[in-house]
Amino acid sequence: MPLDHDSAVGHSFGLEFEGVNVVLMDVVGLVLSVFGLDRGVTRPQPSSVTLVRGLTSDRHFVQWVHEAQARKEGAVARQTTVVVFAHDGSPVARYHLENAWPSKLEIGGLKSGSTEVAVESITLCHEGFEIR
Repeated sequence: MPLDHDSAVGHSFGLEFEGVNVVLMDVVGLVLSVFGLDRGVTRPQPSSVTLVRGLTSDRHFVQWVHEAQARKEGAVARQTTVVVFAHDGSPVARYHLENAWPSKLEIGGLKSGSTEVAVESITLCHEGFEIR
């Protein structure tokens, strides 16, 4: 069976959490590692992923970080999924992050008169992910 190259290429990306869909420009650090052997059972190693999107008036990332800062006992964990879409808009892959919480929100460099897209990035820590 010939490989459909278009479906193997990530045309666009999205993040789904609690009924919210966010369009992403870049996903960096989606790595699954394991550590420790406890009676032959491996455990996922906590990791982080950085998600980048164009700066918009949408405040979901900012609200999530503020909720995490307001808590004294840890951050607000959410079930999130990074989705890779093909050119036709159909999902190619889904990466479900277990118990993701924000550790950093960063606004890209802002330059007056620049033609570059202003971006914001959020770094999420998570307890592993499943490919669905």
